[in-house]
Amino acid sequence: MMKEKVLARSLRLICWGGMALGLGAAAPAALAQSADGGDKMTRVEITGSSIRRIAKEGTLPVQTLTQEDIKKTGASSATELIQNLPAMQGFVPASSSVNGGAAGVTTAALHSLQSKYTLVLLDGQRMAPAELGNTQGGGYAVNIESIPLEAVERVEILTDGASALYGSDAISGVVNFILKKNKTDGNAYVTAQRPQHKGGSSWSAGITKGFGDLDRDRFNLLFSYSHEKQQQLAASQREASRRGAYFPFSYKGKNYFYDGATENTEPANITVNALPANAPAGTKPTTYSLNPFYSKNGNCGGPLANVQIDPLGYSGASCRFNYAAMVQTIPETQRDSGLLKGTFQLNETTTLWAEAVLSRFKMRAQYASSAQPMGINATTRFPVLWNKYVQPFLTANNLVAADFDPENPNGSLGTLGYRSVLVGGRADDYITDARHLSFGVNGQALGWTYNASAVLSRSQLKDKAAGGYTDFDKLVGLVASGKYDLVMGTGAESLRDALVNGTQFQKSVSTLNSLHLGAQRDVWELPGGMAIASLGGDFVKTRYRTDYDPLILSQSGFETQPASTNYPVGGSYGQIPFDAERKNWGVLGEVLLPLHKTLEGNISARYDKYDRVHSRHVFGSLPDPVTGLQMRLPAADLGNTFNSSTYKLSLRWTPVENLLLRGAYGTGFKAPNLNEVAGGLTFNGSTSGTYACPFPGTSGCRGSAAQYDLLKGPNSASGELGLKPEKSKQWTLGGRFEPLPGLSLGLDLWNVRIRDQILSGGVPEGEGFANPQLYKHLFINPYTDPGGGFNTIGYKQQPINGGMASYRGLDWDFSYRNRNTGFGKLSASWTGTRMLRQNYTLSPTGSLKTDLGVFGPDNAVVFKWQSHMNLTLETGAFINTLSAHYKSGYKDQAYPAGSVIFPILANGKVGNEAVAFEGIDTPSYTTFDWQGKWSYSKAISVTAGVKNLFDRKPPLTLQSAGGGNQIGYDGRYADPLGRAFYLTAGYNF
Repeated sequence: MMKEKVLARSLRLICWGGMALGLGAAAPAALAQSADGGDKMTRVEITGSSIRRIAKEGTLPVQTLTQEDIKKTGASSATELIQNLPAMQGFVPASSSVNGGAAGVTTAALHSLQSKYTLVLLDGQRMAPAELGNTQGGGYAVNIESIPLEAVERVEILTDGASALYGSDAISGVVNFILKKNKTDGNAYVTAQRPQHKGGSSWSAGITKGFGDLDRDRFNLLFSYSHEKQQQLAASQREASRRGAYFPFSYKGKNYFYDGATENTEPANITVNALPANAPAGTKPTTYSLNPFYSKNGNCGGPLANVQIDPLGYSGASCRFNYAAMVQTIPETQRDSGLLKGTFQLNETTTLWAEAVLSRFKMRAQYASSAQPMGINATTRFPVLWNKYVQPFLTANNLVAADFDPENPNGSLGTLGYRSVLVGGRADDYITDARHLSFGVNGQALGWTYNASAVLSRSQLKDKAAGGYTDFDKLVGLVASGKYDLVMGTGAESLRDALVNGTQFQKSVSTLNSLHLGAQRDVWELPGGMAIASLGGDFVKTRYRTDYDPLILSQSGFETQPASTNYPVGGSYGQIPFDAERKNWGVLGEVLLPLHKTLEGNISARYDKYDRVHSRHVFGSLPDPVTGLQMRLPAADLGNTFNSSTYKLSLRWTPVENLLLRGAYGTGFKAPNLNEVAGGLTFNGSTSGTYACPFPGTSGCRGSAAQYDLLKGPNSASGELGLKPEKSKQWTLGGRFEPLPGLSLGLDLWNVRIRDQILSGGVPEGEGFANPQLYKHLFINPYTDPGGGFNTIGYKQQPINGGMASYRGLDWDFSYRNRNTGFGKLSASWTGTRMLRQNYTLSPTGSLKTDLGVFGPDNAVVFKWQSHMNLTLETGAFINTLSAHYKSGYKDQAYPAGSVIFPILANGKVGNEAVAFEGIDTPSYTTFDWQGKWSYSKAISVTAGVKNLFDRKPPLTLQSAGGGNQIGYDGRYADPLGRAFYLTAGYNF
């Protein structure tokens, strides 16, 4: 076994040097014997094990970030801290809330598995999760924006999944935020950060104070509060994003033009299918595109709109709007969070504790003006505009509209491609209120060490309109009265009276209540020491409820829709209420086996059982013959029950004092999520990307590259037709070598394989539209848009067991610290992750897909390499740290012909036909940070730093799906802020 003082020194090196800026050291969760040389050893709980033990390098790989490590990162939030670790890939960033479906939620995700596979804990307790959209991988995950970083003592990250203690559903691992405790001192800080370029400034402040010493006073009370504010950064404020979705670029010596502008604009476009008058039966209609404003004025009415002459399949001219040039790249946010924690020593063997964590997180996400295609005809849908612009065009050209349906005389004959540009961009206020209450008892009795705890966790998300959305009925009234002409863009000021600012579109409440019991004791003596056995069990009840404003319930086709057909222009609608819950329980056992002084084993097992999902909003599969609406049925249990046994075997061997080898093998189990079982098939807005028509020549086509409608829903079936649980097998093999004093080398090879993986959003839209014949059963063609009333194509996104997913990679942390340099104490570290495999199938017999080093079918990228290097020099009262952060390059999104990539011809003009494009080679991305800290005294310190020291711009990407509305770079993988300076003043008291 390693000598304790050697291990202690090496672990401090890893944690301090490797985490000099806190970005990704794979240091073990370990605490050495107290530095004062005393014999007293404290047993602590190590993340990933139910056994409290003398802490040391364990059988499982655990990374630890101490409070000092966290401060050295310069991170002001849990999101910034966690999402910058090299082991993190696949998470939901703040940028995905800019019309990307994230709704103010950010998450953690280990090793490129989706966020729903990473379990986030607060003091070892589960928290109420947030719902994730299909683009974010679906399911539920904890919104880490709700975690108060100022109250965190350390973060432990278990990078081996399926923990017997915390749950077999933690397939990719566990992130455990451990809160401060038993503090009697106080500290306060204030931080300000200002970028070199305009926009995106931020500041934060916090205070923590403890009262009472647990050993002396038999109690301790701890209070912590922090406030943070982040200003928005607009796309127009940075070179990487200001061009939006409309710009030239070069690739392999050829010049191209990226035109991702959309057909929705103001003044509006009009498209209509028409035939020559008296045309013989069977004549194929022609799609005509009109823009009367352009015809009259020779321009498209604004700097972000450009004309497109004779787009594919069209005859005429249309204006296209560069929506991505007016979005945010960093949303405006504000966070207030606090911790109140009490610990009471009841007697020598019993401790009572309780804690309350409260937080409010506000995000204002702003993106392009409301885009809303709307039907138009001569009677009920904007007849004033039809008679003013469409009918004269038809008459002058001896044409008749081709889409007239005698059975639906009020249906759409044409489509208005409209966007309310003149009243500004859409904005949503996402307000998350989190309340996490937990209490428990730890003690000893009858030779057992026991713990019991209860958790009452609640997270509430509100979505309020903050700009840009208008009331459809009021819009119709303004057009009918002649006050507003959306085709010519006149009278737009009157539209401000139709804004629905302040309307609460949605309120979602997630609750998680749990009970946990655990006990352990020494059981027998083995050659290497005392074996320890642990037993435990837990019970969890989870509920998720979403209520909508009548505007959002409109046009759903379900019995819950209001009588009014009104809806928010440019917003979501056609939704149904959701209210579902489920209970599950589990039992676990674990045995620690010191087989020899150099060999230690661990065996753990768990059994879980999940009830069926109980839904309070259940609907029939067939419409009512009278109303035509999906009927609401009594509350019912849906889906299947699930149960499974899982286990983990692990081994730790130290053949010599400076070498440690370890390995583990285990299984995991994850039941379908609530929203994958309960709910109904509803309208879900438009595709995030623009696509050529998947079925050319059909009535649902919208001509050239366009956005089509999405529908989302569950699989509520039972038995063989219902969803199956996901099951995993994972293993790790690694160790640590310390050949010289101060030099520590850690390496862990890991592997995760999932079968029956649930694709929460079904087949990704990009994959479906690229292979429409293969996935023809997922398309509804034609599909009538529930709000606009026009014909389009609908694409169904319903959860499926997609088959297999496999992930493999290598985590490393190398660090060196020399205490004897003549100019101070020098530290160096290199930490990172090399992804070796990431592939998956979209059906049980489907071919393998991958995102590894390429923009994949699920609209995501998995980086082959992510690493951080750090150099720290400590000289007296000064500490300086330089760090480098690296992401490897990848193959960007490819496009088929007829989409958004146009060649630039020899004469310098842009070609008329979009060509197939293989995707650019997005280069690697490296940034440097510097931080300097001056400790004036034990009480006062000042820290200054520069993030992105060399002002590195994000690399060019052409992705149009998977994240938010940012184009020109990918906000999930690169920071657009640029060089930023920050200053922190700290005071201890």
